[in-house]
Amino acid sequence: MQMVMGAWVSQTISSITRLDIPDILGAQGPLTARQLTEAHGVAASPEFLHRALRACASVGILTEDPYGRFGPTALSEVLTSNSPVSLKKLVEVFGGLWWRVWTGLPDALRDGAPQAKARLGMEYWDYLNANPKDMEDFGEAMKSNSLASLFGVIEHCDFSSARKVVDVGGGLGHMAIELLRRNSHLTASVIDLPDLMPIARKHAEAEDPGILARLSFVGGDMFAEVPAGDVYILKHIVHDWDDSRCIRLLKNCRDRMDGDGRIYCVDAVLPPPGDTSGAPAKFLDINIMLFIPGLERTEAEWRELYDKAGLQVASIVPLHDNFGTSIVEGVKR
Repeated sequence: MQMVMGAWVSQTISSITRLDIPDILGAQGPLTARQLTEAHGVAASPEFLHRALRACASVGILTEDPYGRFGPTALSEVLTSNSPVSLKKLVEVFGGLWWRVWTGLPDALRDGAPQAKARLGMEYWDYLNANPKDMEDFGEAMKSNSLASLFGVIEHCDFSSARKVVDVGGGLGHMAIELLRRNSHLTASVIDLPDLMPIARKHAEAEDPGILARLSFVGGDMFAEVPAGDVYILKHIVHDWDDSRCIRLLKNCRDRMDGDGRIYCVDAVLPPPGDTSGAPAKFLDINIMLFIPGLERTEAEWRELYDKAGLQVASIVPLHDNFGTSIVEGVKR
């Protein structure tokens, strides 16, 4: 029953997060539902809000005292906007836009097709392009989800002999900016959807001018062409696409790669058939299945993908993040 009720838990947590309640309690300390609505502007029925907060306290998201006051915990801290490991936007998207598509799971299983168009009126990427606020929320959600994999790349990938890093599908540029901050000899390009690039530049305005001078944002089609470089990073990109498009993308990187460069794909590597571990990655695979024609892959499938693109897998380094991500390093075959 706990597993079956998981969707209820997720939706309730997402709803109180969209109301900024973790932020308010983190700043103000314990408050009642009525204090939240009357003194702090939370747009909710105090009676219904009390019941939602009570449910969140029952799973450790909040504290609850005998006077009906709810307070912050270590779990609610990561739901605040200022947390260094904030999951706020990711949690909001989980229970908001993404949940609309998840309601199509029975149809997806029957039809063998993604459900974004049926639930949103257009394909997912087209929907984001047409709705800038949702596009920005998606970028922020991916930022919050990618901190562990970002630092995994920093820790496990060697950039000492690199000159130019290309962050393919790099969104708002968080990975590229962090690499430039830590490696003064690097330059970097971020290539992503043209409509996202003005948002990315806006988000980067506050960065050090010395970093911005070494950073370029390129709006384009990564399946047609990518900028030249000697290290390519594709973080949470390959799982978005079917094999034919992934092979085309990897070939594009291989063809533009300078010298003995490297490709680092950062995505889940599923355990082999018969191994029932890896639940987070396997449920992430269902999420992918519902939205787009992509999938999570086993090690054998990764090696086949690289081979067809003229690459070979040099190493696979598991990371300890939310979804069982690994770094799949490739070199020219």
